[in-house]
Amino acid sequence: MSIKILQPGLFSTVQDLGRKGYEHIGFSGAGAMDQFSFKVAQSLINNDGPAIEYTLIGPTIQFNTQNTFVITGGSVNASLNNRTISMNSVILVEKGDILKIGAITKGARGYLTFGHSINVPPIAESYATHTRSSIGGFKGRKLLANDVITVKINNDFKENIGKTIHLQDDLLPENNIIHILQGPQFEAFSEEARAKIVNHPYLITEQSDRMGYRLEGDSVAPINQADIISEPVALGSVQVPNDGQPIILLNDKQTIGGYTKIATVCKFDLPKLAQMKPQDTIQFKWISFQEAVDKNREQMSLFNEILKSHQKTPIFDTSSLRHTSKKLATILKGDL
Repeated sequence: MSIKILQPGLFSTVQDLGRKGYEHIGFSGAGAMDQFSFKVAQSLINNDGPAIEYTLIGPTIQFNTQNTFVITGGSVNASLNNRTISMNSVILVEKGDILKIGAITKGARGYLTFGHSINVPPIAESYATHTRSSIGGFKGRKLLANDVITVKINNDFKENIGKTIHLQDDLLPENNIIHILQGPQFEAFSEEARAKIVNHPYLITEQSDRMGYRLEGDSVAPINQADIISEPVALGSVQVPNDGQPIILLNDKQTIGGYTKIATVCKFDLPKLAQMKPQDTIQFKWISFQEAVDKNREQMSLFNEILKSHQKTPIFDTSSLRHTSKKLATILKGDL
């Protein structure tokens, strides 16, 4: 039982919620960049298996056994056997079926989870791929054409066929505002630099990836020098080297860093940031610690309520069912 990668898309890797609790011995956290979209996928498919995360262009996959899948994250025009299918809905496939995801039309990253989930060995209690250290996921690397990945047997893989979810637009506001807290070396920057970082937008450059986003805009170099004794760095740290151009450290970041950190991106904005791509602009906005705590609590409460609501009162989308599944569609609509 397996899936075959016909075309890998762009930097497609196996990811889960990340490798937690091992940074002190040098393991990067890795994991899904957009944790909201990943959790939605897991909730719909109803298992805790990993996902394929793809960037800007999704993979083309052949199913070598009957399975189910769901696509979440950035908007795509996906097709199954050349027939358009919906995102955020659980879809049944047969042996030999071909799924083509294609280019993302809105956002930057997407997630593909399966009813018979991807079968890869856990490393340090996680399936997450960290390509720079060649660990986790499928052979510790991005997916390549002709990769054949085995899947785990799940006797309940069909139970959520047609299940879908409607996400509220205000969960991730459609603007480019990224809220930041004062960083560990905030005092190493002048009042002018602290003001400049929020007064004008920054461009996400092409030299951006899962390790970090390199930005281009007003220089906010520290008062003296940027080099410090290496220390642990948090997810979302905004470090500033001597050229004054900020770098946001993301999931595949190193565990320690030796540059001054003016700020840290608030946790609730990381999923939004994950869906931003090179040539997009970021507008930073300072926020107090208490405001960040309150906003994070509010957003997580809203997100969890959406997931609970769809578990309690599921919604089904019959538009992506096969034409031969008329009886199933009727049952889902409640006519039998």
